[in-house]
Amino acid sequence: MTKIAIQTSTYALNFGTLIGIVTVVFNLMLFFLDAHYQGGTLASMVPLLISVGFINYGIYQFKKDNYGYVSLSESLKVGVGAALIAGIIGTLYGLLLTEFLDPQFMDKTFEIAKQKMLEGNKELSIEDANKAIEISKNFTTIPVRIAGGILGSIFIGFFISLIGGLILKKSKT
Repeated sequence: MTKIAIQTSTYALNFGTLIGIVTVVFNLMLFFLDAHYQGGTLASMVPLLISVGFINYGIYQFKKDNYGYVSLSESLKVGVGAALIAGIIGTLYGLLLTEFLDPQFMDKTFEIAKQKMLEGNKELSIEDANKAIEISKNFTTIPVRIAGGILGSIFIGFFISLIGGLILKKSKT
């Protein structure tokens, strides 16, 4: 019986696409409920849990299809690759949201942030809050958002797959 070498890239592509699609659907739900400005724990934890679940399931599925064996490096390839694909999809959705679906998204988000700053620090003047917002706007250009979205996704995917890989690894020796 010949063993067929399976590719980590296939699992990364499949599970990364799943993460991206499910996360976009969740974010579209928030958009249609007009709850996409608030952020909060739910809006950040659900995509993280989706990533944790799909990355670890991808590593598990790779192990299962690889006759019960998976190395840490294979786990990292599956997880980081999936995070990269999901990051690209998520970043494209973010650009679609802010440039087409809700062009005032960034302005509204900065206004909410300014109000929270003023409520949280009574000694802060409106001028200082406006200066902080203006500085923050420098970090919201499209290239910075693309780089931040993809790099952030890879960074989180690395730690998720590192932990999952350490738990699921099983060597052939």
